[in-house]
Amino acid sequence: MKNNNLEKITSEEKTIGEEFQICIANTLAEKKAIYKFRYKIYIEEMAKDKLKLNHRDKELSDEMDEWGVLIYVKNGNEVVGTARMNFGKMRDFHEEIIEELSMKDFHEYYVSINSDYQVAFVSKLMVAVEYRSSSVLYLILIKFYEFYTKMGVQFSFAGCNLHLLCFYEKMGYHRYGKNFTDFGYGLLSPLVMLTDDLQHFRTIRSPFFRIAKKKTVINSQEVEWFHEKFTKKLNIVNSQLVTADELWSILCERLHALPTEVIEILQELSIEEAKLFLHSCSSIVQCAPGEVITIQGDVSYSYNILLSGHLKSLTFINPIKEYKMPGQYFGANGLTEHNKHTEEIVTTTQSEILVLTGFEFPKFSKANLDIAHKIMRKMITMTRNPVFHLK
Repeated sequence: MKNNNLEKITSEEKTIGEEFQICIANTLAEKKAIYKFRYKIYIEEMAKDKLKLNHRDKELSDEMDEWGVLIYVKNGNEVVGTARMNFGKMRDFHEEIIEELSMKDFHEYYVSINSDYQVAFVSKLMVAVEYRSSSVLYLILIKFYEFYTKMGVQFSFAGCNLHLLCFYEKMGYHRYGKNFTDFGYGLLSPLVMLTDDLQHFRTIRSPFFRIAKKKTVINSQEVEWFHEKFTKKLNIVNSQLVTADELWSILCERLHALPTEVIEILQELSIEEAKLFLHSCSSIVQCAPGEVITIQGDVSYSYNILLSGHLKSLTFINPIKEYKMPGQYFGANGLTEHNKHTEEIVTTTQSEILVLTGFEFPKFSKANLDIAHKIMRKMITMTRNPVFHLK
């Protein structure tokens, strides 16, 4: 598919950010370097070997690369991060993406007000492991935001694995719909960022606010429509809009006890330490029946806690292995290290889980060494003395 807007973006010059160089891939050689970098991250690191790949050349690409804008960040001559942005109207996207991201709701809104529109879809966002505590991710998304303001993009969509929810919500994205499964990538949560959501950007101190506040034309109508349509009707706990005390109260209600009493990993922490840790590194996620939360063989990037509902293992079935106890953890440890999941776990009822993200934990650890050491010490003890809950 040819995107007539692509030329307007790819003609821009490269920009510099700190020690990193942000580039737009124009040549085949640049795109090949990105495809190889994707392969390195998804296959060699994350073990997502179910994807359709060019194993001979060790590349990962698909047809959306043909009409997408491919951004990459270099440190010297080394690619250390990349992402792809496709933008246009709803008809430009595959029906599967339209369905997963509920794009029809947004299209119908524009039809109702007889207005033209552009939407963006960000995908294939990844950073080399040694640069994940750097500014690379922020630089990529900020560069995309600059494109949105130039190209008149009102909504930017994305789908992310549950361990990245904190990061995207820090940037200013909103959750707004049901989780979906993308083959090879696992369970994803649909996200959208509103280009003119200035009040929200200001409230959460989003990096986008610095650019957004310079805009001379702000379309508040779209922002109001979105929050009326989705935010006010959904019981989603945004990790950046809830305070530490509010989050603690929510968890106490869900668990019918203090989190430090029933979540084993918190048991060496004081209440104040646990509040700080949970507020910095967790997301509450709602899951519908039949959602596969962990996939056997995939690398884990989170530590998952059941808050409500029922889960069961599709791997261990004799005897049946189920998860029904609020506060019970499941899956492999992806918080303090990145182990592979040993079982496939699916929801059997409407459920709610607490995702402790290994993506945020390194940054939290640097600022809170004592708390991090207590958590890691407890994790070691739990590994040496595992407790299994069978039906």
